Amino acid sequence: MNALETVHTYFDALTAGDARQLIDLMSQEPYYVKIGTDKNEHIEGGQNAPDYYCLHTASTEDFTIAFDHLDVQERDTVAWFYTRQTWRLKWQGVEEKLAMRMTGVLEKEATTWKFVQIHASLGVSP
Repeated sequence: MNALETVHTYFDALTAGDARQLIDLMSQEPYYVKIGTDKNEHIEGGQNAPDYYCLHTASTEDFTIAFDHLDVQERDTVAWFYTRQTWRLKWQGVEEKLAMRMTGVLEKEATTWKFVQIHASLGVSP
Protein backbone atom coordinates (compact mmCIF):
# COMPACT_ATOMS: atom_id res chain seq x y z
CA MET A 1 0.00 0.00 0.00
CA ASN A 2 1.12 3.54 -0.62
CA ALA A 3 0.65 6.27 2.02
CA LEU A 4 -2.76 7.38 0.67
CA GLU A 5 -4.08 3.81 0.77
CA THR A 6 -2.69 3.41 4.29
CA VAL A 7 -4.51 6.54 5.50
CA HIS A 8 -7.77 5.31 3.94
CA THR A 9 -7.24 1.90 5.55
CA TYR A 10 -6.87 3.65 8.93
CA PHE A 11 -10.20 5.47 8.62
CA ASP A 12 -11.95 2.38 7.24
CA ALA A 13 -10.70 0.33 10.20
CA LEU A 14 -11.70 3.11 12.61
CA THR A 15 -15.30 3.17 11.39
CA ALA A 16 -15.46 -0.65 11.18
CA GLY A 17 -14.23 -0.98 14.77
CA ASP A 18 -11.32 -3.16 13.62
CA ALA A 19 -8.86 -2.80 16.50
CA ARG A 20 -6.47 -5.40 15.07
CA GLN A 21 -6.13 -3.51 11.78
CA LEU A 22 -5.65 -0.19 13.61
CA ILE A 23 -2.94 -1.64 15.83
CA ASP A 24 -1.16 -3.16 12.81
CA LEU A 25 -1.01 0.30 11.18
CA MET A 26 0.74 1.89 14.19
CA SER A 27 4.50 1.98 14.61
CA GLN A 28 5.78 0.24 17.71
CA GLU A 29 8.61 2.77 18.02
CA PRO A 30 8.98 4.64 21.33
CA TYR A 31 8.54 7.99 19.52
CA TYR A 32 4.99 7.11 18.38
CA VAL A 33 2.47 9.75 19.57
CA LYS A 34 -1.33 9.89 19.33
CA ILE A 35 -3.09 13.00 20.62
CA GLY A 36 -6.88 12.95 20.72
CA THR A 37 -9.56 15.43 21.68
CA ASP A 38 -10.33 14.35 25.24
CA LYS A 39 -8.48 15.88 28.20
CA ASN A 40 -6.25 12.88 28.88
CA GLU A 41 -6.26 11.35 25.42
CA HIS A 42 -2.62 11.05 24.52
CA ILE A 43 -0.56 7.97 23.85
CA GLU A 44 3.21 8.01 23.89
CA GLY A 45 5.12 4.98 22.64
CA GLY A 46 3.86 2.46 20.13
CA GLN A 47 3.63 -0.23 22.79
CA ASN A 48 0.68 1.72 24.27
CA ALA A 49 -1.34 1.88 21.02
CA PRO A 50 -3.01 -1.55 21.39
CA ASP A 51 -4.75 -0.71 24.68
CA TYR A 52 -5.93 2.63 23.28
CA TYR A 53 -7.41 1.21 20.08
CA CYS A 54 -9.03 -1.75 21.83
CA LEU A 55 -10.77 0.65 24.23
CA HIS A 56 -11.70 3.06 21.43
CA THR A 57 -13.30 0.41 19.22
CA ALA A 58 -15.10 -1.20 22.16
CA SER A 59 -16.61 2.19 23.13
CA THR A 60 -17.75 3.25 19.64
CA GLU A 61 -20.85 2.29 17.62
CA ASP A 62 -22.55 3.44 14.42
CA PHE A 63 -19.42 5.27 13.26
CA THR A 64 -19.36 7.10 9.92
CA ILE A 65 -16.91 9.65 8.56
CA ALA A 66 -17.63 12.19 5.82
CA PHE A 67 -14.47 13.71 4.35
CA ASP A 68 -14.55 17.44 3.71
CA HIS A 69 -10.88 17.44 2.67
CA LEU A 70 -8.00 14.97 2.61
CA ASP A 71 -4.44 15.58 1.48
CA VAL A 72 -1.70 12.94 1.74
CA GLN A 73 1.88 13.70 0.75
CA GLU A 74 4.52 10.98 0.37
CA ARG A 75 8.29 11.43 0.05
CA ASP A 76 10.71 8.51 0.13
CA THR A 77 10.32 7.10 3.66
CA VAL A 78 8.10 9.78 5.22
CA ALA A 79 4.51 10.82 4.53
CA TRP A 80 2.01 13.15 6.17
CA PHE A 81 -1.68 13.84 5.95
CA TYR A 82 -4.20 16.54 6.79
CA THR A 83 -7.95 16.03 6.81
CA ARG A 84 -11.16 17.79 7.79
CA GLN A 85 -14.04 15.44 8.49
CA THR A 86 -17.47 15.15 10.03
CA TRP A 87 -17.80 12.22 12.40
CA ARG A 88 -21.14 10.72 13.40
CA LEU A 89 -20.95 8.07 16.06
CA LYS A 90 -22.24 6.74 19.29
CA TRP A 91 -19.41 7.14 21.82
CA GLN A 92 -19.94 5.30 25.09
CA GLY A 93 -23.67 5.24 24.34
CA VAL A 94 -24.00 8.95 23.48
CA GLU A 95 -24.72 10.04 19.89
CA GLU A 96 -22.31 12.69 18.65
CA LYS A 97 -21.64 14.74 15.54
CA LEU A 98 -18.10 16.11 15.51
CA ALA A 99 -16.17 18.40 13.20
CA MET A 100 -12.74 16.78 13.23
CA ARG A 101 -9.41 18.10 12.03
CA MET A 102 -6.54 15.64 11.94
CA THR A 103 -2.91 15.58 10.95
CA GLY A 104 -0.45 12.76 11.03
CA VAL A 105 2.95 11.48 10.03
CA LEU A 106 3.78 8.08 8.62
CA GLU A 107 7.15 6.43 8.30
CA LYS A 108 8.07 3.59 5.99
CA GLU A 109 9.25 0.63 8.06
CA ALA A 110 10.84 -1.85 5.65
CA THR A 111 8.15 -1.81 2.90
CA THR A 112 5.13 -0.89 5.04
CA TRP A 113 3.80 2.55 5.96
CA LYS A 114 3.22 2.95 9.73
CA PHE A 115 1.73 5.87 11.63
CA VAL A 116 4.22 7.53 13.99
CA GLN A 117 2.10 10.56 14.89
CA ILE A 118 -1.60 11.40 14.81
CA HIS A 119 -3.15 14.59 16.16
CA ALA A 120 -6.89 15.23 16.30
CA SER A 121 -8.71 18.41 17.25
CA LEU A 122 -12.30 19.54 17.23
CA GLY A 123 -13.40 22.20 14.78
CA VAL A 124 -16.54 24.25 14.89
CA SER A 125 -19.61 22.03 15.10
CA PRO A 126 -21.02 21.25 11.66
